[in-house]
Amino acid sequence: MDSQLLTAKILKLQDKDGCWNVLSETDKYYPEYNYYVPSYSSTLWTLILLADAQTDSNNELLHPPLKIITNHFYDPYHKIFTIGKSHFPIPCLNGNMIYLLSYFKYDPHNYIDNVVNFFTQYQRFDDGDFLSTKMYPYKGNRSCYSNHTCYWGVVKLLKGLSFIPRDQRSKNAKILMQRCIDFILLHEVCFSSHNKEEYLHSYMEKLTFPNLYRSDFLEVLWLLKREEVCCEPIQ
Repeated sequence: MDSQLLTAKILKLQDKDGCWNVLSETDKYYPEYNYYVPSYSSTLWTLILLADAQTDSNNELLHPPLKIITNHFYDPYHKIFTIGKSHFPIPCLNGNMIYLLSYFKYDPHNYIDNVVNFFTQYQRFDDGDFLSTKMYPYKGNRSCYSNHTCYWGVVKLLKGLSFIPRDQRSKNAKILMQRCIDFILLHEVCFSSHNKEEYLHSYMEKLTFPNLYRSDFLEVLWLLKREEVCCEPIQ
């Protein structure tokens, strides 16, 4: 299915506000997880699918739902995107939001710079040696910051950063991007750094599309190619 046909089919499913599968007020996940669940069919994931399918970034029908989820997820106190206290601070959501804001050219309040600055300061890149997550801002978030930093979160941060136009990348964006790249290369794209014959996760070896929450090895290689990374592990 080509991009235009896919986009047309998905746009037919928009509600009156331009969103998809919005939770009812009686849903147990409402309101914090609204636009995030149901997984892979809510507004966030649908916009990621459309961006991955290279839909027209100037399509005006896609700007209202992007604005809605941007306002919903953005935490003005911490200046990052959140789903409440769950998984705070969540790198994959913030990487995905940077990706969407960059792809659809919508960032009226410098959200991208705020997110980049936060994660440049706080994003961890641990490889089995992080002993505590009780300190700020992690505070027990073992999903994203356990002994080993969540690999998917790092990849999604890199994906978002990669879509910031090169001439608009701040110093912190470049620093954070290089840290993400170094962490990925430490794992030779998809392998355990402690056992080079073992995949980080079984999903890594399976080619999938779209890559919403997880990433396969091909998406990781594509991102490295976008950034013109050239080194022995990916030759």
